Amino acid sequence: MSKLGDLIFGQDPKLRARVTMTLLAVYGYAASTAILLYLVAADLVAARAAIPLVIFMWTGVPAFYLLVRTGLSTRLGSPGMDLPQCMFAMASILMAYVIVGPMRNAVLVLIALVMVFSMITLTPRQVRILGVSTLSCLALAMAWLIFHEPERVDVRIEIIKFVLAGSTLPVLSAVATHVAILRTRLMAQKQELRHALSMLHEVATRDELTGLHNRRHMMQLMEQQVKRQQRSGEGFCLALIDLDHFKQVNDHFGHQAGDMVLRAFADAVGKELRQTDVLARWGGEEFLLMLTAPDPGLLGAQASLARFQAALQQVVVGNGIRVTFSAGLTEHPMGEPLHETLERADHGLYAAKAKGRNRVELVLPGQDQSHTNSPPLAQGDQV
Repeated sequence: MSKLGDLIFGQDPKLRARVTMTLLAVYGYAASTAILLYLVAADLVAARAAIPLVIFMWTGVPAFYLLVRTGLSTRLGSPGMDLPQCMFAMASILMAYVIVGPMRNAVLVLIALVMVFSMITLTPRQVRILGVSTLSCLALAMAWLIFHEPERVDVRIEIIKFVLAGSTLPVLSAVATHVAILRTRLMAQKQELRHALSMLHEVATRDELTGLHNRRHMMQLMEQQVKRQQRSGEGFCLALIDLDHFKQVNDHFGHQAGDMVLRAFADAVGKELRQTDVLARWGGEEFLLMLTAPDPGLLGAQASLARFQAALQQVVVGNGIRVTFSAGLTEHPMGEPLHETLERADHGLYAAKAKGRNRVELVLPGQDQSHTNSPPLAQGDQV
């Protein structure tokens, strides 16, 4: 049933909504067809007049469905074919008005039904077009009856009906236009709200300077990854990265140059990330890299960091500033508290800096970290 639904309505939510609205008309056309056929069987309407109208209606229904379902309507500039469908319905109603004889007064009610439907589908301009077109075509239909079937039509009654329709349709059109304007405003406000929420999400989850995930959001992503690991058993790696000699860049070239270095690092490494990997600004000149599915393992993670180092060799910031980094890399075993994995990566980072920087120090889970612990760097070396 799900596959059948996708076949009929499509998978895109917007397309499904448009197709659903199009198929709602089938109910109205089916009821109208049944009534017409009953009137033919009761000899109240001539078959030569009713059958062409039935064929006309059931030619339009599949045509509109195919236009909307295939997306051709979007290329034609009217995704839901809303105005053409309303115009087609009005044409069918007015044709029925001409042929159904004594039943034509009941047919006028359907005009109001289409106008109500237009409130939820058409733009204000389209509602006005529909209202003017309907009133004009109704006048033509009544004139045709007066001149071609004068023996069956009371001219005074037709004029009275037109006057009533002429005074009612503008009111319906005005109400429909007002509703359409309100709907348009609500849609615009909804779009603005969605944009504002998106901006708030960006502010809450992104670092303003580099555009990377911030520390808070990275913690949430890591916690989600831990839960995913518990379900699937797939491992992931963490690398704590620190830019080399960043304090010297700030001291010698200024904080603006330091900001340029941070952005250059984020841009260069961001281009080398796999789609499943996440890089965040952890604080200051520190970054945290999470390498996830497919499980890269430590060898794969080392290869990724080597690729980042190679990419940074091509980066020159400002007046010849080269960007390098030191990193501590480790793997997160299932069941281990996340803070222990981060501490192990931090020990690896200190070891990499103690061994001369511009290198990646690997720390295995369960490895004795005493040999990676180095005393705090001298004040002049801290970044």
